[in-house]
Amino acid sequence: MARKKMGDTRRKQILEGMLKAMAEQGLMKINMSDVAEAAGLSRGILHYYFKNKDEMIGALVAHLRDLHMLRFRSMTEKIEDSWQLLKDSLWYPVQAFGTGGAPLARVWIEFWGLASHHPEVHSFINEVQQELRRHFREILQAGIATGSFSVEIHPEHLASLILSVLEGSIVQWHMRPDTKLVSDNIGQLEKMLEKHLQV
Repeated sequence: MARKKMGDTRRKQILEGMLKAMAEQGLMKINMSDVAEAAGLSRGILHYYFKNKDEMIGALVAHLRDLHMLRFRSMTEKIEDSWQLLKDSLWYPVQAFGTGGAPLARVWIEFWGLASHHPEVHSFINEVQQELRRHFREILQAGIATGSFSVEIHPEHLASLILSVLEGSIVQWHMRPDTKLVSDNIGQLEKMLEKHLQV
């Protein structure tokens, strides 16, 4: 159990430092000193907040889950047009990761690899995937209900396919650090969905 609440500014600084260190070096190579340096703090301060790297991983996945799921939910609340919401959701990885997204793509891939033997990370990945499938499914269902979308594929299956393309794009982003590649993929996905969904 972590020693400080998630709202603590210093704790957030440590987690952002860990994210930066992971993006630059990979999870297996970093240690507490690397995280401290990336966070601009002393190693002793890290130990005041976290016992070890494993505890930091658990806190980091909780931090990222809360951050990104909150952003997705706020998108849903602001946009009433199903097609606009779907487009904004497709482009979220590019917006969230920014032009320097390849390092963050590396972090997500590290998490996927870690999930097989780290229960908290496994739970995190599973929860995020379920939430994203639900998000896309509800957009599709709302579009069908209002007559904006005509869907031949069941919304649950189409939501899974959309998520697969986005996750595949993150893998490609890591292997080929080129924002244009991801933008092209999402652009083509958007065109395909527009062709098959819009009435």
